[in-house]
Amino acid sequence: MKQPSNCKLLTGVGVLSIVGLIFLLGGATEVSAQFRGGGPQLAPEKAQAAWTLAVRGVANELSLSKEATSKLNDAYKAARESYQKAMEELRGTGAGGFEGFQDLTVRERGKLETALKGFLSDKQAAMAMEPLGTFNSEWDRMLDVLADFKLGNKNLFMALTLISTYVVDYSKAVSAAMASQDFQSMRTARETHKATLDSGIAEVLSKEQLATWNEATAPRRRG
Repeated sequence: MKQPSNCKLLTGVGVLSIVGLIFLLGGATEVSAQFRGGGPQLAPEKAQAAWTLAVRGVANELSLSKEATSKLNDAYKAARESYQKAMEELRGTGAGGFEGFQDLTVRERGKLETALKGFLSDKQAAMAMEPLGTFNSEWDRMLDVLADFKLGNKNLFMALTLISTYVVDYSKAVSAAMASQDFQSMRTARETHKATLDSGIAEVLSKEQLATWNEATAPRRRG
């Protein structure tokens, strides 16, 4: 499908980082606050635990071996650390603008994709890139909440799939909204996809866990 010439990142997961640019340029809403790649970060040890959990979910969906899973974990950790460092440097310069942010995102996602293709098939790498290539801070926070529930493998992997599906599906919805400049629809899309996620995850959490989940993952509004 042909994309607008000035929207080279408005496809699939790449748009989530563009939402980050909206925030950086002063157009923040609770939607961009939720999904910007440079949003509130977890403490380093919590972030790494969340990244490992994300990899476990992706590896399970791709039926990867232990060796491939270990390599995926290392590659993703390196990519997230590299992306965070690049974001901090870009903010520190106070320069770069839209094109600079585009270049940063393309470069960092490209590095991850190249690393994945070193030990995964092209098909597996493409599937892994859909969620992992978002560099999504909201995904991190959701996984941090999930980790505290100490779920058994069956329910854990069900929850991981539901969350990664939310990340990818909402990304695509934001991509469409950005391409059409229908920014209000981002909020609607988030509400719709989050409701689907919450409905599914309610099947694997206890009543108390679900209450904790709902409180911890509710949109943070800027007042």
